[in-house]
Amino acid sequence: IDSLQSDVVLMVDDDLRISCPSLYQGFEAWATNPDSMVGYYPRLAAQSRSHVANQYTYHNWPEVFLTSRMNFVLTKASFLHKQYLDIYWDENWHPRQILDYVDRYRNCEDIAMAMMVANYTKTTLGESSKPVYVEGRVNDKGIFGGISTISGHHTARSKCLTDLSEMYTSRGWGLPFSYDVPLKEASWLHHSPDMWWQYRPSNVAEWVALLNFFR
Repeated sequence: IDSLQSDVVLMVDDDLRISCPSLYQGFEAWATNPDSMVGYYPRLAAQSRSHVANQYTYHNWPEVFLTSRMNFVLTKASFLHKQYLDIYWDENWHPRQILDYVDRYRNCEDIAMAMMVANYTKTTLGESSKPVYVEGRVNDKGIFGGISTISGHHTARSKCLTDLSEMYTSRGWGLPFSYDVPLKEASWLHHSPDMWWQYRPSNVAEWVALLNFFR
């Protein structure tokens, strides 16, 4: 985007409302970690409990909280460096096969972006830039009618993780989400006395997202 005058881009869905203090915290977190994706919705891509080789499951906040682990944030409310918008369309870093997959299923562009950032920074910096979670106040007006409420959405997200991971490994790049980050370590906001059970989601409705918890 030629008219961008800042290195940082705030990506936010049109049905979300982020409080001003939370926006400030998000920007502050990004300014300290400009190579990372900084967001309000942490997620975990984990090996399926069915133990099928190279099959992954998409986990929401309950799993992130109970395992105290995460490895990416959603772009639906996030800060990221403007260079990643260009790299997303650069087929040397983000193959056409992945872009076509996103277009075909009309889903998973956020997973694709997070994987791309992890792979790009691992290749250029020697280590993947870990995501940063900002515990803020976000009002999700699309919670009862958005795409995430559609039947089969979480199964589709898990399939995306598995399929896109396979595309990366087939190119010899390795798994993009080959790491977990402790929630305490990834969180910008810390609580006293900083116990694991003190962390909260940015939207209280995140607690009910249990669809993939036992998969």
